[in-house]
Amino acid sequence: MKKHLFRPLLILTVAMLSVFGLTCCSSNTPQRVVKKELELIKELDEATIKAFISYEDMMNSSSKSSDIGTETTEAVKLFFKNFDYKIKGTTINDNSAVVRVDITNVDTHALARDVCLALVSQTAGADSDQEMTLNSYFRLLRDVLSANTYDLITDEAKIELLHTDDGWFIQNTDQLEDDLVSGFITYLKDPYLVSPEEMITVVLEGLMEKTPEEWKAYLNMNDIFSTYSSNYEQTDNALAEQLSKYVSYRILSVTEDKDSRSASATIRITSLDLESVLKRYQNLLMDYASTTESVRASSTELADETAVLLAQALDENTDTIDTEVKIDFTNNGSTWEMQLNEDFTNALLGNASAAIETFQNESDPGN
Repeated sequence: MKKHLFRPLLILTVAMLSVFGLTCCSSNTPQRVVKKELELIKELDEATIKAFISYEDMMNSSSKSSDIGTETTEAVKLFFKNFDYKIKGTTINDNSAVVRVDITNVDTHALARDVCLALVSQTAGADSDQEMTLNSYFRLLRDVLSANTYDLITDEAKIELLHTDDGWFIQNTDQLEDDLVSGFITYLKDPYLVSPEEMITVVLEGLMEKTPEEWKAYLNMNDIFSTYSSNYEQTDNALAEQLSKYVSYRILSVTEDKDSRSASATIRITSLDLESVLKRYQNLLMDYASTTESVRASSTELADETAVLLAQALDENTDTIDTEVKIDFTNNGSTWEMQLNEDFTNALLGNASAAIETFQNESDPGN
């Protein structure tokens, strides 16, 4: 899993806040200055959002290019759709003041968790190496907000102001930024926001939902059994159908040690029984070898026919096998990193290593 998944979203959160221009001044009272600024949040328009985030993108991007789409403004609008506030009181002490405000917005702890899990799901997919852009993260935030309904939470914020010759200025602090988004920044920074069990569940549930075509992309199937035949796609398709049909899982145990920032999970993966498939394939090969057609066949024809027979063995299979796998996690200070190693892939493919070894031993006349 990629490191520092949350950093772009933290940048985006600050970018949202900066749209509101919380450094403006006024000759009015502290309470009126705060009211004016908070009203800007409730009245956000697309042009304002897009203009400022385009500027932020230019300032923070090494490519110095903007990548702002409709998803960006939609995400910001959805985030603040239910934003509301109530000014509770003001304390003035010489040239400083504090305005206490109740701020209401969606439950950003739940939102941050869902965003994290959506990132886990996305980065565990077939396109995990594809670089996410600024707009990609906004799209993800928009999709999470659109797909879920969150309770409304009210928290108190203390907005600090300073008086100068020009009037009262709101002091834009890190705490204020976090308060205005109901703690969203703090939650996103929490390296333990989601647990290893939640992460592995999201990944495995995603695998169970994959279509045969998605399985082919996920495992980068391109003659996965090395048949070197023009019929390899038939074999790949048959395997993908089996995976789509039979892959399931059960989490057996999860241990977590925050002191060492490590965790591990033992899971049982159910998949096609590849050893059973290869035994059926071996019988089909023996039957084919006894025909005159096999004697007359060229090397290319032999390769094509064996690929067809392997696809047949896969298509006929109804047997499954359970394989236990240990998944290790390391917390990098931003989130848990999940190590999906060769054992994991081996289990998905029906304990492939043992099945292939058995097949080779039984096919070797010397054994």
